[in-house]
Amino acid sequence: MPLTTSASSIDLSVDKRSVNPVTLRQCIFRISMKIWRLLPFVFICQLGLAQTPDQGLSNDPVFNTILKRRIKYPRDAEWVGKYMRIFAEFTVGEKGRVENIAILNQSPTGVHLGFEPMVVTALKKLPSLNLRYKGSYILPVSFIYVDYRHKDKPYVPTDTLFIDELRGRVVLKEINVFGSSVNSRERVLAADDNRAY
Repeated sequence: MPLTTSASSIDLSVDKRSVNPVTLRQCIFRISMKIWRLLPFVFICQLGLAQTPDQGLSNDPVFNTILKRRIKYPRDAEWVGKYMRIFAEFTVGEKGRVENIAILNQSPTGVHLGFEPMVVTALKKLPSLNLRYKGSYILPVSFIYVDYRHKDKPYVPTDTLFIDELRGRVVLKEINVFGSSVNSRERVLAADDNRAY
């Protein structure tokens, strides 16, 4: 049995006194004027937020400057033409000191050529950091080798970490350290023999 409704049960009439076209236009105009008054304030707030620096440890000028000055390409690795990425784990303690320094991707080559000791030593020599940086971090350091004898091609390391090793730690921005074949053993030996390399 189909459902039917009668026209008398549904009231579709509109009370003409409730909708006044002039008042509707005035309301829309008033609302748009309020929005236009707020736009400069919203723009200034957004501009202010965009200019506030990130408060992370990666953007701390003391941290970055000291590490970039202290981490140098190891001479032995430069002579052999080796390159590597080191992932150093460390903790900023309650007093702002760098503690519990460890290399996550240890290798005999990294220790022998001086990559890992260079990073560990630089982290140990950091001054006390701001207490707001308290926590666990991973610092990736790429030792990039540029061979000027072969069309200036940089050899960039591709070492990575597993996701499980990142758990509970903040990964900082990578620090790039460049080494080159210009200071290589051939140049030193050539200078000793007084010949071109």
